[in-house]
Amino acid sequence: MAARRVTHIGRPASIALGAALMALFAALLLPGTALAVAKPGKPTAKAPTGTISTAKPTFKWSKAARATSYKVRVYEGSTLLVKKTGITGLSWKSSTALPKNVDLTWKVRARNAGGNGAWSRSLKFKIVTGPPAIGSAYQGGKVAYILQPGDPGYVAGQTHGLIAAIADQNDVQWATEPYWYIPVPGISTDIGTGSANTDKIIAQNGAGSIYAAGLARAYNGGGYSDWYLPSRDELNKLYLNRVAIGGFATTTGPFYWSSSDINDPYTYGAWGQRFDVGSQGSSGKDNTGRVRAVRAF
Repeated sequence: MAARRVTHIGRPASIALGAALMALFAALLLPGTALAVAKPGKPTAKAPTGTISTAKPTFKWSKAARATSYKVRVYEGSTLLVKKTGITGLSWKSSTALPKNVDLTWKVRARNAGGNGAWSRSLKFKIVTGPPAIGSAYQGGKVAYILQPGDPGYVAGQTHGLIAAIADQNDVQWATEPYWYIPVPGISTDIGTGSANTDKIIAQNGAGSIYAAGLARAYNGGGYSDWYLPSRDELNKLYLNRVAIGGFATTTGPFYWSSSDINDPYTYGAWGQRFDVGSQGSSGKDNTGRVRAVRAF
């Protein structure tokens, strides 16, 4: 009976085959191939920035493409004070009290299986003690007014008030065309009502920033999203403190909108104020006026 012939792969051939498979596997992992993991994009640091009051702030940033986690670092000068890794959300609250009355910076970067992404642009902030002063940088803007006894929302022993955006937003109409002659129900002129007024105006006019309340709400200075068009009485506080706040137009009859509707069936206008002479009055909602957004603190 004839012996069966068996073919064996010699050692050099098996080594060559193994090397070829390893080379193929490595090639599949090269950048740009199907199995490669691209590094994440760069997030944008949002808050805190400017002057804040809490020693344990919450850091916020935008989402980075392909990110699975984030890393935050906080510095005083070149000294690293805090670092936190493995953050899976878009915010993180420090459990460490940071030093007060010194200039601090912070930055954030993303990470995934492909490695670390680029650091964001660093933001500067300072933690101050005591109540902020009118005109001081604070929570995304300038302190415009501090509530006094008798003001709606005043609480004894606490400091609350208004923050104004650092600059005007634009010249726009008070309302969109379908609503020039339609009052907005439930509007007030009082301090503390501007945010609710803004909500009601937007509910009537719809989304967008081509009218005063929508433009104010769209503003996101300091990373905050709760800006609004001030009520008539809140707008007057901005006028009284216009020099300390800064940036207002004060020549050629500048007219600033408030969020207070006249609610008069014969005028169909809204309250505003001239910042050259301080007079308050109404104007047609189809007219343009300046907008300076505010937020409460």
